[in-house]
Amino acid sequence: MDIKKFLLENVVPVTGCTELAAVGYAAAIGYHAIFGNLPPDFSGFSPVPRASRIRSIRIATDRNVYKNAMNVIIPGTNGQKGLPIAGAAGVFLNPGNRLDIFSGMTPSIRAESGVLALSGRVVAEMNPALRDECSPDILVDVTVRTGKSDDNGEERTATVHIAGRHDAIVSVSVEGQTVYEKLLDTGEEAGEILPESIGELMAIAETMHPEEIEIVYSGITMNLELAEAGKYRAYGLGLGMRLEMMLRPQCGNLSLIDKVKIAAAAAGDARMGGAPFPVMSTAGSGNQGITALIPVGVIGSECSFSKEEISRAALISHLFTKKADRFTGHLSALCGCSIKAGIGAAAGVTYLLGGGEKEIATAIKLMVANITGTICDGAKPGCSLKISTATGLATECAFLAVGGMEIPTCNGIIQESGEDTIRILEKISRAMVPVDAAIVRILDEKPCGNLG
Repeated sequence: MDIKKFLLENVVPVTGCTELAAVGYAAAIGYHAIFGNLPPDFSGFSPVPRASRIRSIRIATDRNVYKNAMNVIIPGTNGQKGLPIAGAAGVFLNPGNRLDIFSGMTPSIRAESGVLALSGRVVAEMNPALRDECSPDILVDVTVRTGKSDDNGEERTATVHIAGRHDAIVSVSVEGQTVYEKLLDTGEEAGEILPESIGELMAIAETMHPEEIEIVYSGITMNLELAEAGKYRAYGLGLGMRLEMMLRPQCGNLSLIDKVKIAAAAAGDARMGGAPFPVMSTAGSGNQGITALIPVGVIGSECSFSKEEISRAALISHLFTKKADRFTGHLSALCGCSIKAGIGAAAGVTYLLGGGEKEIATAIKLMVANITGTICDGAKPGCSLKISTATGLATECAFLAVGGMEIPTCNGIIQESGEDTIRILEKISRAMVPVDAAIVRILDEKPCGNLG
């Protein structure tokens, strides 16, 4: 397995919610494509965007992108949220930043995109054909139309189609003619083919080169820095701050699990609350990156493990998160940061603590037995609650597994092996498609729907 390729495809920095970033990225591509400035290098020239130049932006997504984009704040927008703001901001931002596109927000862009979004020229909807069906992993279509305020006085239209991954541009068309096209990523490229067994995944971590160690460790550092930002400013729910205020006077010295939960909650607060800081994502999700990496980072630091040991454990977490992602899909009715990344974190911390194949399998089974029923009701400030719970449980499961605890196969959905226990999540995820559709209907009926 090509570790570096796996990391470059699955472990990337994102500023703000990944689904909103995908929409902003698509809008940026659409604007620049109108002027012949195309992916992947965007080396051509495009006029400086103006709100008056944009005649309309139409956004259509699958059910789960729509769900996740409803109630999370976009960084740099003074608390604004939703697909229309993401699309409006995207045309003013640099598509070369890909999913880190919102890192380029400035006060002037915030003002221009706000004017555009409030003008009624930006329309967002869920693809009606996917409302009650099993959605594809990711589907984002954005059409940008420029008006007669262009320097050449022409109306022009570009449509961008993203599918499979948040940053996977499948096609770009201008005036109905395809100008860029790439085959849909099946997810089985060389860097992503994962071995079946726990032992083989552990062996991959043992082969890491220094450059790969640096890449992985930089993600841990990034997410711990995000946690620090969330501890000292009331982003989102302010859960990390509140947990520390509540637990420290009662307990004096905080336990390792308390420290993990506080750091993870603070990072979730910051990300869901619009903090202008990047997060290192995993398997297409920033919140999954928080859950997967922070337990390994906190335990590694508190217990004085080496940089190499921490990085190998973090790669284990990435690998197992991606493994679970293979069976549940990128987005579903199951909370990915709790379940997929929770499995990854449990495996990673177990490995860090010296656990072998048996202990990692046990930690996975304990985690699945504990938290599988957690639903995803969209990205929002309350995600920090689920992230904190999942990271605390993952750490607890790791210590229990290393301490010799086991869980019998006859326990609920648990299977004989850790591998089969992860695999069973596919059946659970597919069976919950009607639940997912019901969740979106509930969210749509609320007054604070997807209008920002």
